[in-house]
Amino acid sequence: MYKPVFTQPPQTWRDWWSAVRRFAVGWHGIGPGEVRGYHHDVDLLGQQLGVPLSPSIHEWAAFAADLHQAGVFERAIRDRFTLGWNTDIEAVTLLTLVEGDVCWGVRQEHLAGEDPPVDTWLLDPISRRPPRWLRRHTPTTSQFALQHLIGYLHAAGGGFNVSLPPSPELLERLRSIGRTSVDLDGQILIEDDDLVILAGKSLWTPEEETDITVQAEIGASRTGSIPQLLVDLARNGGGMSHGAFSGLRHR
Repeated sequence: MYKPVFTQPPQTWRDWWSAVRRFAVGWHGIGPGEVRGYHHDVDLLGQQLGVPLSPSIHEWAAFAADLHQAGVFERAIRDRFTLGWNTDIEAVTLLTLVEGDVCWGVRQEHLAGEDPPVDTWLLDPISRRPPRWLRRHTPTTSQFALQHLIGYLHAAGGGFNVSLPPSPELLERLRSIGRTSVDLDGQILIEDDDLVILAGKSLWTPEEETDITVQAEIGASRTGSIPQLLVDLARNGGGMSHGAFSGLRHR
C-alpha cells in the first residue's frame, strides 16, 4: 500500500529526491535506493563540457538507472532517457518523448545549480529542423522526475483525469481528502493511503488557457472506499478513466 511521502515539506534538493524515490517505491515496488547526487555518466559529461554538473542531474541519471534495473522504467517514465549535450539548444537533455517530437533539458546557464529548472523543446524528427523552445516545464529537476511519475501513473485500483474551470473551492475540497499536500509550482499534490491527486493547471495546458486538470489514482486497497468527490468528478468530468473509475458516466 502506498503511504504519503510528503509528510514534511521538502527543503533541499536531497529532500525532494528522497520524496521522489519514496514515491516510486510506493507505487512501483522498487528498492528505495539512496540519494547520492552522483552518476558516472553525468560526471563524464561534465568533464567533456568543462563544468561540474548539478547534483540533481546526477540524481536523475542514477534514479533512471535504478528504474531500468528494476525493470519498471518504461512503465514509470515511459519516454526515452536521452542524457547528453545538445548543441542546437545549448542544453543537457534529460528525456525525449517516445513519439520523438518533444524533449526536456537543462539550459547551459543552469547546469551547475543544485536543482535546476527544466525546459521543453519541440522537435521535428521528419524535417530535421532545429528544435524550438516552448517554455519552462518545471522549476526543478526533481519536480520534473516527480511530475513524470505522476503523469504516467496507472495504479492498480484505477484512476481518471478531467479538465474543469478553475475553482479554489474545489481545490480546497480535494485537499481535505488527503492527509498531506504539497505545492508543485501552481499545482497541488494531495496524498492519502493508496491515493494520490494532482490538481491545478496542467504542464501541457497553453498559457492563455485557464482550465485546471484533476488527476487521481488509487491503489487496490481503495476500490471500496473512493471519496465521493472523486466519484462525482469522474462521472461528470468527461475525461479518461480506468479501473474502478471506468464506466461511471454510464451509471
